[in-house]
Amino acid sequence: MNMRTKTPKYNPSEIGQNLFYGISVRKNYRKAFPYLLDAAGLGFVHAQNLVGYCYDLGLGVEQSKSAALFWYRHAAKFNHREALWNLALKYKKGDGVAVNQKKAFSFLKKAAELGDAPAQCSVALRYLEGLGTKQDLLQSIEWMRKAARNGYASAQYNLATSYLDGEGVKANRRHARVWFEKAAKQGHKKAIAAIRHASEHAIGADSP
Repeated sequence: MNMRTKTPKYNPSEIGQNLFYGISVRKNYRKAFPYLLDAAGLGFVHAQNLVGYCYDLGLGVEQSKSAALFWYRHAAKFNHREALWNLALKYKKGDGVAVNQKKAFSFLKKAAELGDAPAQCSVALRYLEGLGTKQDLLQSIEWMRKAARNGYASAQYNLATSYLDGEGVKANRRHARVWFEKAAKQGHKKAIAAIRHASEHAIGADSP
């Protein structure tokens, strides 16, 4: 896991990512991994996260949870949102580490503050449930609204239900319908069902 300092004439990060994602070439994790490892050692942060992911799932390399954690943590130091998310999952599930919901929340909160919509939604749910942090309904709504405005369909649906039920916000059927429609446009099945139900029962206008 040594970090290199001399930059090669080729770009190992670009080659590795092309092979990893199958960009213009056939996807091949085994061929991608050495390039990604070179790039990670040279300080390419996204490559560091991908190396962690490869070790985590055994993609192109023998599975190693400890090596996965090493590279996730290294990328997370540079505020890589996916690495922060991956670490949060590790501590949430106890995968290679002891379960620690406070640490999971901490990593999610950092990713959320960096603008990651799924993390913002997860932070909102954790504030709602008091998981890894103190329960706070107002904070839950604030983060759910951020994720919804960030275009995350699940958050848009959750915010819609909050407006429909008056949970954490003043009940407002018009707002509920707006957010249901935004989520439905992205194919969110529950939102589509809610829109259908609203149409059948004339939901969408506040009572006088």
